[in-house]
Amino acid sequence: MSKSQSDVAMIARAASVTVGGLFRHQARYQPQRVALQDASGEYTYGELNERVNRLANWLTGLGLRRGDRVAVLSENRTEYLEAMLAAAKLGAIVAAQNWRLAAGELEHCIRLTEPRIMLASERHAPVLADVSHDVTTVVRFGQDYESALAGASTAEPPNASQGEDGLLILYTSGTTGLPKGALISHRAEIARGQTFYIDHEIEREDAFVAWAPLFHMVSTDLSLAALCRGSKVIVQDGYDPDALAAVVGRERIGWLVLMPGMIESFIEAMGRGGIQPSGVKSCGCMADLVPLHQIAEVTRLLDAPYVNSFGSTETGSGPATAGLIAPGTVAKNLSKVQSS
Repeated sequence: MSKSQSDVAMIARAASVTVGGLFRHQARYQPQRVALQDASGEYTYGELNERVNRLANWLTGLGLRRGDRVAVLSENRTEYLEAMLAAAKLGAIVAAQNWRLAAGELEHCIRLTEPRIMLASERHAPVLADVSHDVTTVVRFGQDYESALAGASTAEPPNASQGEDGLLILYTSGTTGLPKGALISHRAEIARGQTFYIDHEIEREDAFVAWAPLFHMVSTDLSLAALCRGSKVIVQDGYDPDALAAVVGRERIGWLVLMPGMIESFIEAMGRGGIQPSGVKSCGCMADLVPLHQIAEVTRLLDAPYVNSFGSTETGSGPATAGLIAPGTVAKNLSKVQSS
């Protein structure tokens, strides 16, 4: 094989990389490493891969095929990420539903993507009684879901996905009209997460805290990026300042997501608990919407720079999120820096 042929073959292999394949690799080579953690316990990569395989094989038994959609309506929980990874292995697409929407808006989002199967939590499933949809198979997380997994095989499903296949549908409204579905491919999702990790020098040993809703690109992108790299994802059921502060005190964190409007309560929680950070690489986002003195205070507290972000649902944290505001600094310029 000539050098040019070898280069073409290498490019083709790179283009075929998928989220399911990268996660499978991590589970194979470091099965004892912790993959997911929540308030009730944790799963290693080996344990998580078994559950993902069970889910993928059960979904296949229900007739789910490459390109089909699975809607998920749920608060943050480990099963949500299991669904994303199972779909990733099958070439199916998770349509992540926003439980904050009114019934009419939710109905629009479900009908827009025509899911074959829906997974819902006990908390949010009741709203479906007010939503007209054509989904015939709706399974609730909890006993029904666990029973389905218990009866399914742990064998690796055939790899049905390709790099350009759809992986996720995240919804975005902009400022007008009903939500639009942004279809994100495996290649795009890998690029979104890994670009952020590279720009901000996040390592495998750095955990990610998924407290922001998993229907939003922040938690989705960074959770999947972590699971593709062999890192730990700590799943939290929404924003609880004391719970988040406790994690910061005991875990080494890569990017600590802090949204405008929550920083003051987080600072107070850190002080209330007398908590010292175990190590944070970077924190925050959307600096334009945060008082500059508050950015200086939280970065001084965490001894970590603030991410001066500019992104979107369609593009991820890029195209201009490489810039950082140094700890303790009152920024005078919030110009953005292009992502890698």
